[in-house]
Amino acid sequence: MSPKVILYTSSVSFAANTRNHTDNLKYILESKGVEYETVDLSQNRERAEEMVQVSGGERKLPQLHVDEKSYGGWDNVQELEDHGELSKILQLE
Repeated sequence: MSPKVILYTSSVSFAANTRNHTDNLKYILESKGVEYETVDLSQNRERAEEMVQVSGGERKLPQLHVDEKSYGGWDNVQELEDHGELSKILQLE
């Protein structure tokens, strides 16, 4: 069974880094063939609380959650990818 993968983002971000990091996370997931749900918090404010609960209070976007565990944002996910751990988390191995 595939893991439940959620990418929390916001389409109303004025920070170029946030947009770039979101695009980079999407690219990694798509290049691995991972099915994921994108939650745009500017359109789904009611989902923000679930993100904050799972992430231990973190509100910074984007955030990647897999099976109700937060793996942080772009920097953390890229580090996991660099160390070969992301595919294991996404149950691709």
